Amino acid sequence: MSSVPPTADAALTAKPRTYGAIVWGQLKKRPSAMISLGVILALALAALMAPFIAGEVPVRWVQDGKASWPIFRYLSNGEYAAFAAFVLGLALPLSVRLLRPRAERTGGSPWGRALLIHGAAWLLLAGALVALREPERRYGFFLERRSEADAAWFPLIATARQPGYAELAERDRPPSRRHPLGTDRLGADLVMRLLYGARTAMAIGFVAVGIGSAIGVALGSVSGYFGGRIDLALMRLVEVVMFIPQLILIIMILAVIPSSVPPLWAVVGVLAVTNWTGFYRLMRAELLRIRGEDYVTAARALGIPSWRLLLRHAIPNGLAPILVGATFGIAGAVFLEATLAFLSLVSTPSWGELLNDGRQHAETWWVWGAAGAAIFITVLVYNLLGEAIRDAIDPRLKI
Repeated sequence: MSSVPPTADAALTAKPRTYGAIVWGQLKKRPSAMISLGVILALALAALMAPFIAGEVPVRWVQDGKASWPIFRYLSNGEYAAFAAFVLGLALPLSVRLLRPRAERTGGSPWGRALLIHGAAWLLLAGALVALREPERRYGFFLERRSEADAAWFPLIATARQPGYAELAERDRPPSRRHPLGTDRLGADLVMRLLYGARTAMAIGFVAVGIGSAIGVALGSVSGYFGGRIDLALMRLVEVVMFIPQLILIIMILAVIPSSVPPLWAVVGVLAVTNWTGFYRLMRAELLRIRGEDYVTAARALGIPSWRLLLRHAIPNGLAPILVGATFGIAGAVFLEATLAFLSLVSTPSWGELLNDGRQHAETWWVWGAAGAAIFITVLVYNLLGEAIRDAIDPRLKI
């Protein structure tokens, strides 16, 4: 008769948990992390669905017995690509689960394969949109012509994105049933301005930090793994870039760029080429530690090529602090963009621009209150999520 207790026997036969599953289990125990993640997903979804929530282009338009769907013609290729990225991102865990059995048989990483497949699918879709689709650019004046339609499905808050003389009668209105958050000094609905400001915040955060982290991970892994003169040269480059004042550089570039270049993307470019140094240092430190581990030594002894060792083993095991840095970096990018818009250096729909409008008319408390709350909540949830991830990947946690 076996003397092993049932609990110990079950523990021996249980399937070992992956590092990602352990970290996710720790995150689920923290209510602040789950609430923050929910708020971030809600902000991203609201930014994507902005034309369906507040706007002037109807979803469905019936005139003279003919039905059309104008909003799908007016959406830009970038908006369709953002929709695809959001859906593919939500479907990533499902793809990982489907690919895990095959990956375990072949010794691969299910996350790596899923990311590769989803990335390739997104690139194909984005390329097809650019090559085959031309968005509708002619303004339809649907709000002014709504009496001509047999039936029309407008967004939840039907309001013009570019207020005209008709909207001036609605200027500086406090929150009401028609305008849940009120209107600004031009009569524009604040819900619409917050939604399109969320688009700017999400875009500059994810795109700038995504590009910067990719550059930092690539250079940091090479520097930390190979060392020597490569490490010395890259470290000197990092020191030079770190001495560049980011805000001054952004102001200088905004002053000299041609009018054909959107200021927002100029800011994204500056953030991408200046923010990679932090990710570089994190990745370099991780690779300096990892290259001395036993499994790296064993892989070298087996004759595994350096590029394969980096891509399959070293880099995936060093990405944990990068994820934490990226979360804090997005919060910093959102705050910096709001600062630039508050100073009127970037002319795009932004929470900072809305906050500046409210500052000039302090009596309209709903304007600066809504903008300040949006900035505060967004930065707060990113910081809370970053702290939760940092605690979850701490090797001293109890598993």
